[in-house]
Amino acid sequence: MHTPTLLRWAVVSAFLSCSTARAQVSLPGFELERLDVTLGRNSIVSGNGQLLVPGGMSVALAGQYQHLPLVLRNGERRLDLVRSRASVLLAGSYGVLSWLELGIQLPVVLWQKGDDPRTVGLAPLASQGLGTPVLQARFGLLSQRAEQPVDLALDLAMGLPVGSSHALARDAGPRFQARATVGMPLGPLQSSFEAGVLLRSRNPLAPPSTSGQALEVRLGALLATTGKQLRGELALRGAFAADSSQPSIEVLAGGRLPLNPELELFALAGPGLGATPGTPIARVLLGVSFRREPPPRMEFLTEPVPRFRLEEAQKPKKEEVRPETVVPVPTRELMPSEDPST
Repeated sequence: MHTPTLLRWAVVSAFLSCSTARAQVSLPGFELERLDVTLGRNSIVSGNGQLLVPGGMSVALAGQYQHLPLVLRNGERRLDLVRSRASVLLAGSYGVLSWLELGIQLPVVLWQKGDDPRTVGLAPLASQGLGTPVLQARFGLLSQRAEQPVDLALDLAMGLPVGSSHALARDAGPRFQARATVGMPLGPLQSSFEAGVLLRSRNPLAPPSTSGQALEVRLGALLATTGKQLRGELALRGAFAADSSQPSIEVLAGGRLPLNPELELFALAGPGLGATPGTPIARVLLGVSFRREPPPRMEFLTEPVPRFRLEEAQKPKKEEVRPETVVPVPTRELMPSEDPST
């Protein structure tokens, strides 16, 4: 057997026997957080296919609360291993090229608490710890700014296994994610859809498997109002994992309030459906984001333009006077004088 399998059976055995022995089994560490955070011009919970302009930057600070993200069950017996969890996330992104945007995310678990796991022979969890840092690259494939029909972007991300396993904030190995996002106007609303896959270490609480990796398909959709005032958002997110018997679904609704052209507040909340570890019964997300982008660059003509003076344009042109042929008209002075003698 692999080590994760042995640990899993140790956890299950301890939970089934309700052992009160002095020796306690540590719960195998894994990443409990399932929320994908997006950066840049996107909503904090869903992408829209847009990229920052070159030289643009975006920074977001978000705090969230989760209720009952991890519950262990054995028939009628139940252990709320993580009843309440609060975390904070610092995320930033930078527009490198018109088709490339780079970003980083740094999560931290501030505190978490639940039932005492020592009653079933498990070691207590750490109440705080560093989460899984994420490095991300976004590639722009289509853009409405370039007069194309939709915004289309491809995200490639990697989660580093450097978080706290005792706080359930890291996997045994790195995480790799690929996600495509398309955004388009839908009447007075802005809509976006995303689909991606996540390759991560297998959840140690899942049934045994010969593979130490698990593939997870993630889907999402977003509807948002537009304008410069308060904007509303409604997001639907779903995940289907190979090491879970049921999907994880969350619905989040909220809004964004601009304080000035660069700074805005956001708040979202909603329920979660499913017993997959990391799917809370309720989630609340609050934060502030800052975005600054340089104005678009002026386009220069490839051919030189002849100099043109405004004074010359406003000054009326003089009409050219062509010399005319003068035909002498006979007058009395030119006519021969009459002879009075005739």
